[in-house]
Amino acid sequence: MDHYSMVLEAIQKLLSDIGQKDYADVVGECIEKWKQDGNSVMFGQEFSKNGRFADFRLDSSNISDPEKGFWTGQVLSALIAMSAQLSVFAQRGIEVNMDFMRKNFGAANEIMEASKCADCGRREATGMDIDKYISKIVIAKKIVDGMEKGDLAEQISSLTNMTAPEIERERRKTKTRLSNSGISFTENYGKVKRCIKCGSQNITEGKLLRSVRENVFVPLNK
Repeated sequence: MDHYSMVLEAIQKLLSDIGQKDYADVVGECIEKWKQDGNSVMFGQEFSKNGRFADFRLDSSNISDPEKGFWTGQVLSALIAMSAQLSVFAQRGIEVNMDFMRKNFGAANEIMEASKCADCGRREATGMDIDKYISKIVIAKKIVDGMEKGDLAEQISSLTNMTAPEIERERRKTKTRLSNSGISFTENYGKVKRCIKCGSQNITEGKLLRSVRENVFVPLNK
């Protein structure tokens, strides 16, 4: 199965779906180059300072739902990273082993970012904090599943449309870990601007370390 072409086609479709036709067309050229002469370098070259993707930035604000905007951006970044990995394999003549991809593409985050009140020390995680924490492992699994089963487009769609059951499953697990740690969380998809305990607006970053012994987070930079 042509996994490299499959991933590029997923990138092309995603860019087209979010109204980035010019960039989608560039990816289309890379696909043709690959199919014609086995050149897997072109796509990466388009991200160099002289490439056509050099100034590309996904403006997720163009996507009406901020949650979908976040997941779309994360999925696109993951697909681009996957294409780079597959390109190296192709250049070295290495056949893709799905077991290797599962072990090496994506990993559970050890650190979760949350908000911390600099005045009273209260910590709080938002919906976006939770999604940032879970997205890497969820997206990696869905992409590799799609590559293995040949239904990558469907797997990607379930992520960008947020219908993938893994999203809610991992959210629930993370919320349970936060609750076990005595750390508040909110569904709000943005940044904490004011501490609801003391009213302070002096909000800083408070990192949380995932414990491997217990189902809790350990606060860092106390």
